[in-house]
Amino acid sequence: MTVTTLITLARPKSSTDRRRSTLLVAAVAVAGVFLLVGQRIVRVGSLDSATYSSYLTEDGLRPGVVTAAVLLAAAACALAFQALRLGTAARDRRLAALRLAGATPSQVRLIGAADAGTSGLLGGVLAGPLYFAVAAVVQSLPQVGRVLPSPAVGDLAAWPVLAVVLALVAAGAGGLLRRQLSTEPKSEPDRAAWQGRYLTIGAVGAALVALSLMPLSPILIFVQAAGVLLAASGFAPVAVAAYARRLERSGDPVRMLAGGRLLHTSRSIGRMLALLVVCGGVVGAVLAIGRDRQLSERELAASGDFIYTGLGFVALLSLFAAFAAGVAMLAGAADDLLDQRSQLAALNVFGMGASQVLRSVRIQLTGPAAVAVGAGVLIGGGLVCSLQNRVDPPADTSSVVVFVLIAAAVVGVLAGGVAALASGVLSGQVRDAVDPANLRTT
Repeated sequence: MTVTTLITLARPKSSTDRRRSTLLVAAVAVAGVFLLVGQRIVRVGSLDSATYSSYLTEDGLRPGVVTAAVLLAAAACALAFQALRLGTAARDRRLAALRLAGATPSQVRLIGAADAGTSGLLGGVLAGPLYFAVAAVVQSLPQVGRVLPSPAVGDLAAWPVLAVVLALVAAGAGGLLRRQLSTEPKSEPDRAAWQGRYLTIGAVGAALVALSLMPLSPILIFVQAAGVLLAASGFAPVAVAAYARRLERSGDPVRMLAGGRLLHTSRSIGRMLALLVVCGGVVGAVLAIGRDRQLSERELAASGDFIYTGLGFVALLSLFAAFAAGVAMLAGAADDLLDQRSQLAALNVFGMGASQVLRSVRIQLTGPAAVAVGAGVLIGGGLVCSLQNRVDPPADTSSVVVFVLIAAAVVGVLAGGVAALASGVLSGQVRDAVDPANLRTT
């Protein structure tokens, strides 16, 4: 296969492919920005404390900023992986046609790798200008918020290297997603088998959280964070499947449709909800710490500015990760609509129009998102209160607990409202999916 043929076959052919490529480029570019930020902070030497934030000038705090940048890059990579999966069914059918035309499995994987690698390379190239723009914005902030040094010559050398690395990683992921391509229909995995695996993962995470509640240790705090992530990743898909089956038993046709579509995508949506739980946990922890500082009369104004700046940055970073998860959920819902357009067009013929289908999509997204974020706020705030009780047993945390409960309800409702508004973005995809022209076979 020549390079020209490979590029032609890998080029996006449909609106879904173009949307997937655009989302992949954007996600890779954002991941590249945070990775460039991390490497810049790692390479920085001594800094003027009057010019930059204490988070940079103090060696003990600098690794925390690097860790935050890496975690944000990981959230962007999760969005990129979800973008790679967007349009999987339609793309598999197109690549299966190439298999029938004589393409070998290795050639099919090469096409998938070239498709993803091209988008990854473009995203890596865009990461450089975005990084320099972000650095310029950070330099304009007050001293307490200046958490990124000025760009250096080494950044110009790191940028192309990072672009190549991101392209290779994206190409590898794109090739792996095509490794099991077959012209035969795939059977649905056994429900009990995959739910058992996820329940095991969730149980391990819950055990780690319980272990972290033992005598306080810095290591156990990281164990706690890993436990929350594992528990959310394991329990969220199972909970989504249970909620979907409950919707399927409803007497409302719209809710039944939402339940069927949600059950079909329970694992992919569950993975994004796990990220929302973690983001909600971070927000809950930030709110609990901030409320505790407000109630305490022991802090000085200078330390208060320092702490609140850090809490503000952490909250913004968690909101970015939540935004990435929300975009991934919308992308998955759009892909699902495209893949089921024949069935939805048939329902339109029998009276279920675009408004009812859009309402089912709204039900599919709003309820799980609201519960995930609200539960995350409860978990994060509850763990902070538990930590406070162990560090300072005489302290009264009852007011903080009440504040966390109210915050969980408010933030959960807000998350559901945002999800409901965001689902309106899919109105065009819904109209296209229910178009009776989709019933044509020629």
